[in-house]
Amino acid sequence: MTVRPAMDAKAICTLLRERLHDAPLCGTVLSAFEHAVNIETPAGLVSILTEARCLQPFAVRTDAQGSLRAHFAPGERVLLRAEAIRTERTAVSLEAAAAVDLSVVHGMQPVIAGLSREHHSAPDPAPLLSVLASGGESDGLSALVTRLKSNVYADFLGPRLPRLFAAVQAGEAAEAGEAAAAIAGCGIGLTPSSDDLLTGYMAMLHAMSAVGVLGNIAPVAREIAGRAAKKTNRISGAFLLQSGEGYVSEDVLRLLRLLYSDSDAYTIKQAAMRVAAFGSTSGSDMLTGIVLAIIHHDGGKNSGQTGNQEKCLF
Repeated sequence: MTVRPAMDAKAICTLLRERLHDAPLCGTVLSAFEHAVNIETPAGLVSILTEARCLQPFAVRTDAQGSLRAHFAPGERVLLRAEAIRTERTAVSLEAAAAVDLSVVHGMQPVIAGLSREHHSAPDPAPLLSVLASGGESDGLSALVTRLKSNVYADFLGPRLPRLFAAVQAGEAAEAGEAAAAIAGCGIGLTPSSDDLLTGYMAMLHAMSAVGVLGNIAPVAREIAGRAAKKTNRISGAFLLQSGEGYVSEDVLRLLRLLYSDSDAYTIKQAAMRVAAFGSTSGSDMLTGIVLAIIHHDGGKNSGQTGNQEKCLF
């Protein structure tokens, strides 16, 4: 079949390009939506996004017009090379794609130079809490930190979270993984709410590690992601694994940088609102995970006192 004219790629994650440099990858379209296509490959999940979405790890963003469903269908075979992503019907050119590194370690470099552990002050979660309190969603997990009306998912997860916080604080990777496995896959949506919470939580852990608040968090995060990924669906599991390796979306990366900069509360709140706008409750659940990490591991009133629910913010 004739390949359609290529859709110009706007940006691609650096690691994706590295993985495609030496040899082509064969994949299969796992899901196709209006603004996103997810492709399963031996190297992990690769996504194609429209400009309506912020750049995600292992993804390419295109200026394609209309729904991506018109170009891709679940089950289609895909060939991924350094120069293009192709199916029998469609090609996405990568020739002019700009490489973008979405790793937290790389993304935090601009703010690390101005920080020292002696002068470090914990990020203020208040702007994030303000965004979460204004959301009004009933199916997400924001009630875990806002004291607003709870739901069955938050009620289920609340008693399970202290085990995770304590294991992370102690640096016990295996125990943290077990705790994450008991949390994963809970909630609504393509990415269940608890998975989104874990994604935000790990993103903040990587940021803390980058600025020197925590030690090397990588082994713990990988164990959390690996165990949680086995307890949820393939797409959500792939996103968890990316988070475990320290890769986040552009919007989340910007928020992490602002939290450790001299930015004012209004600027941080605006960045948090962009994160919260993702999906139905996915963004707010990620914010909830970020807030929980701040509270329990970086100077919040419960930092170092994990597991004592009577003294927790939620």
